Amino acid sequence: MKITEVAIGKSLTIFALMVIVTFMGTVSYIQLPRESSPDVKIPFVMVYAPYYGTSPEDMEKLVTRKLETQLKGLADMKEMTSTSSEGVSTVVLEFTPDVVMSDALQSVRDGVELAKPELPDDVKEDLIVKELSSDDWPIMQVVLSGDYDPALLKSTAEDLEEALEQVKGVLGVDLSGGIEREVRVDVDPERLRFYQLGIPDVLDAVSLENVTIPGGGLKLGTYDYQVRVPGEFETVEAIEGVVVNHGVATPVYVRDIANVSFGVKERSSISRLNGREAVTLSVTKRSGENIIDIAEGVHAALDRLTPGFPPDTEVAIVSDQSIQIRDMVSELENNILSGLILVVVCLFAFLGIRNAVFVGAAIPFSMLISFVIIRLLGMTLNMMVLFSLILALGMLVDNAIVVVENIYRNRGRGMDGVEATRVGTAQVATPVVASTLTTLCAFGPLVFWPGIMGEFMKWLPLTVIITLAASLVVALVFNPVLCAHLMGPPPSATGRRRPGDRLLDFGLRTYEPVLRWCLHHRWR
Repeated sequence: MKITEVAIGKSLTIFALMVIVTFMGTVSYIQLPRESSPDVKIPFVMVYAPYYGTSPEDMEKLVTRKLETQLKGLADMKEMTSTSSEGVSTVVLEFTPDVVMSDALQSVRDGVELAKPELPDDVKEDLIVKELSSDDWPIMQVVLSGDYDPALLKSTAEDLEEALEQVKGVLGVDLSGGIEREVRVDVDPERLRFYQLGIPDVLDAVSLENVTIPGGGLKLGTYDYQVRVPGEFETVEAIEGVVVNHGVATPVYVRDIANVSFGVKERSSISRLNGREAVTLSVTKRSGENIIDIAEGVHAALDRLTPGFPPDTEVAIVSDQSIQIRDMVSELENNILSGLILVVVCLFAFLGIRNAVFVGAAIPFSMLISFVIIRLLGMTLNMMVLFSLILALGMLVDNAIVVVENIYRNRGRGMDGVEATRVGTAQVATPVVASTLTTLCAFGPLVFWPGIMGEFMKWLPLTVIITLAASLVVALVFNPVLCAHLMGPPPSATGRRRPGDRLLDFGLRTYEPVLRWCLHHRWR
């Protein structure tokens, strides 16, 4: 075959290529992002519209139906599902799998903008349009707990949140549990009625006073100063002294119509760890980042910050996906190593030690080439890819066995290494390529499996195709070069027999009479 002849003629180049493949494959394997499952595109967009204090019937009438009217005609939309509950309206839109999610998300946002004029004002401010993605699921959760002031625990967790957000690869950190301080202004309705004021007057007075205003620049000689007018509240007493009714002879202060206190905000989430008050930080990663590297960065941040936490603070990490991924990677490495040993041991019996090494070399070289291609395609090392590599492990040596054994047979006929390699590879190149292509064609249609399940499962056939194609290159390029220069003389020339020759002779003695009888009794 032409490619084999070129490879044999450029043996030094091929040996250098083997070294390069070994280096690049090892680096690619180390740098491959680790994930528990493939990053599957989920063609769902959610519209979340809160309107607190509203009954489900009113939510459907005031919000849900208005959104449905504008969203029901979107292109590439497969199904729309809406839910109206107390204070919340949720609309989930499912698109066809081949849709470009950025375009779908933008079309949903445009539809929501068209519906906003008909929605209540309170809904417009808090309305959320979000694409559902597997990257939104946390890869690990850090839980802080302690038997001390819950407010201090929440403050400690917020400091840790800032540190975790700076870890490379972290997309965001969501905090739940704990308590949060807030200033409460409890207005007395009777006093409002007495002063002929309303709730909006109090809201406007407090919000307009709690503002820091930039005052521009001031130039004095050779110096330039930036002027600012600080106005944000720092104490409760400052809020009590705010004037509600400006422009009247008798001012009314907030303390005249309301009680101002610094208290605890109503809790929307509760977190517990072994019955103790806790705060949970859920860490999400960026798409394509390495979960193991992120987990190591989180642990490093905890080791750096934990000594500064208040005494009696307990730190626990739960739902850590990196542990599962480490186990999967370890199992892959063990399977590859054990599979390589078992394959080579099996080959020892039939091909001899040196020839078995030639064939066994197809496994690491094929794997290394596959890692380079997987890295270049932007794939990750996830459950489906690992399973595919294990699945293809036993098929990697098929092509190499045929090529090496035929070269070995030609060496037994008295040919030298180079001639035996050229003739032997040319004799079996066509069936080797054909057998590999039939396997690739069997897995090929699975790459186009439609739907979300197809997006998840396509990594299996794609990885198998890459690995088997790499094994074909190894069988036609690397193995012939190794055989041409390193294959020893055949046993017939040295008087030695391979360990499996006796077993093969026994098999032939049993098989040959059966075959002859069958050939003489074809109809039967």
